[in-house]
Amino acid sequence: MKIESKSIDVAYKEGRDFLLEHEALKIFESVGITFPPNALVNNTKEALAFAKKVGYPVVIKAMSPKILHKSDYKAVVIGINDDDDLKAKFDDMKKRLAKYNLVGILIEKQVKKGTELIIGMNIDPTFGPVVAFGIGGILVEAISDVTFRLCPTTKKRALRMINEIKTQKMLNGFRGLPPIDRDAIAEMIVKVSQLAIDLEDYIKEIDLNPIIANEDGVFGVDARIILKKK
Repeated sequence: MKIESKSIDVAYKEGRDFLLEHEALKIFESVGITFPPNALVNNTKEALAFAKKVGYPVVIKAMSPKILHKSDYKAVVIGINDDDDLKAKFDDMKKRLAKYNLVGILIEKQVKKGTELIIGMNIDPTFGPVVAFGIGGILVEAISDVTFRLCPTTKKRALRMINEIKTQKMLNGFRGLPPIDRDAIAEMIVKVSQLAIDLEDYIKEIDLNPIIANEDGVFGVDARIILKKK
């Protein structure tokens, strides 16, 4: 499978050491990592057409070369449930963040509630690319329950990673949520670890947080790629 890497060239040409989320999604989706339906749009007409196609609720995110941590700028709005709400939230986001050179707004189908996980990668100064798995979302720092393997890893090792974290109760169906699909998560870990090797000359850090595992499957819902300095 051919990796979509044009976005990396664009980022370097623009002097960026990170990919915008819609750029990162192209790379992840090109290697078979699943995300909810999404599109980069520029106006309310395009946003409404997308929402009509996939159904509500939807999420919108501002895409700007000057915004890396979107939460710092209130650049993400979730739980948009109808046309009027989408128009209002979309127009407000464009107005508030226009000074940050928006290249568009990423609109996504909002996935159902599920167990929030994290898969990431960073460069260990001794061992090189290392893939990480653990509990994600807002609990990632509070719980700090993460396991690591060298890249690339295998599905067998990835399954061991899943079995090693301490909060197994959260993986087995916590508070009415369904048990996670361990095979699907393991396959995602393997794909991230291989991507780190295939693009080792370019990628410094990968952060998929959160990944939501629910009854419909396993979905990345927030994605970040940090590039090595050119």
